[in-house]
Amino acid sequence: MASPGEDTAVVVDDKRIVRGDTRRTAILAAATREFGRKGYESARIADIARAAGVTDAGVLHHFPRKKDLFLAVVELREDAYRELYLREITTVRDLCDGLVAAVRRAAQDPDLVRFRRMLTGAAGIEGHPIEGRHRRNLERALEAFVPVVRGGVESGELVADTDPERTVLELLALNEGIRDQWLTLPERIDYVGTFEAAVDALYRRIAAHTGHAPPD
Repeated sequence: MASPGEDTAVVVDDKRIVRGDTRRTAILAAATREFGRKGYESARIADIARAAGVTDAGVLHHFPRKKDLFLAVVELREDAYRELYLREITTVRDLCDGLVAAVRRAAQDPDLVRFRRMLTGAAGIEGHPIEGRHRRNLERALEAFVPVVRGGVESGELVADTDPERTVLELLALNEGIRDQWLTLPERIDYVGTFEAAVDALYRRIAAHTGHAPPD
């Protein structure tokens, strides 16, 4: 049986872990806002620390360099879509539903969505921390999803003349475009609803028969 001193030590350690996780979450939230609004170069650790309610040293304790913090936010942003690559997708309808679910998760944090729009321009800047990342992400999406659409053509789920790669590119472009419109007019545009309607319209256009289409 543990002594009182050992029990106390465990409780203290647990509290430290909780406090550390809470601070890290606050830092990431503040960094998401600062990077999303100012970009990587203009955002300052001092401003992030102030917004998170910690000292500069507190930020650097969790993220030794600004680049480390920036890349941590990039990973946080991609969490909303990571599940799409982990799940088993057997039909194009599954793929469409998975994309809508991912967009729904992403839209829960507008600051992360704004951060993603900033990444679009930053990815093309030579020497930027995410230089080339968008290219890799697009290649990954094509490698993962084109076979699903091709399988839909072969199984008869989709009409025979459906181009698998163009279909995937159109799905991704719908998200990019509607997301940017939402960020421009958030009070007027329903990001998730508009994206879901656009995806369903695309699916109905290429579905071979109504048995695969979602109910009205």
